[in-house]
Amino acid sequence: MPNTVTLAGRRYAFGLNLFPATVKYFAGWILAAVVLAAIVPLIVSQWRSVDISAWYIAANAGKYLIAIIIGGFVHTLLPIMVAQGLTRREFATAMGIFGLLWSLFTGVIAIAGFLGERAYFSAMDWTQAVGQDDPGIVLRSVGEALDFAKLYPLSYVLYGTAGALLGAAIYRSDSGWLAILPVVPVTLAVDDAMSHAGAWGPSWLVQFTSVVTDSWGDWGAAAAAVAAIVIGAWVARRIIIDSPIRSKQA
Repeated sequence: MPNTVTLAGRRYAFGLNLFPATVKYFAGWILAAVVLAAIVPLIVSQWRSVDISAWYIAANAGKYLIAIIIGGFVHTLLPIMVAQGLTRREFATAMGIFGLLWSLFTGVIAIAGFLGERAYFSAMDWTQAVGQDDPGIVLRSVGEALDFAKLYPLSYVLYGTAGALLGAAIYRSDSGWLAILPVVPVTLAVDDAMSHAGAWGPSWLVQFTSVVTDSWGDWGAAAAAVAAIVIGAWVARRIIIDSPIRSKQA
């Protein structure tokens, strides 16, 4: 922690500094996802027609990676930063700032990817279809692609919050993994409500969680997502603040 950072501001400084460092570290991963999403359809087109969005797969896999990254940071950095003088409250605030910035950043990339793929597929005369069902939802214009992808940043924040909550719970207690039982279904259900193509995950679980969310609409889904994020962030913060530091990890 730089000496120029005031005691009151260090909680914000850590979160703000962690964000660009994480972007730099994962820049290669993001670039690889973009390149693969462009090359794989080109290869597939040599044998058959392209009728599915490669970026849809990459963008939805990214939701789970966001949850893993943020959860892993919470679980790993909590004892380290407390040992270096950061309080649990300061760490919780810092991770909240980082998680929000990182999730929104990657969510905006997801939107840009759908728009870029729409132009790419149009130039190649391919079909940009999204969804796990066959046939999927076909995006025929930039407007349709934007309408489909517009809630991805909020979805990424939702998954990031779920990851932070699970990371904190697993650090807090050996039985913390049981938090998966309520967190995963709620996350998938709200994500399903936000997506016109449904949540992306195991079909049996997605079908179970989508029963009550299919008729919510965009505004209802967004409101449910904000509520889930606020509640999840508050629970994660309380767990972090109340967590005893394990000396062997500090």
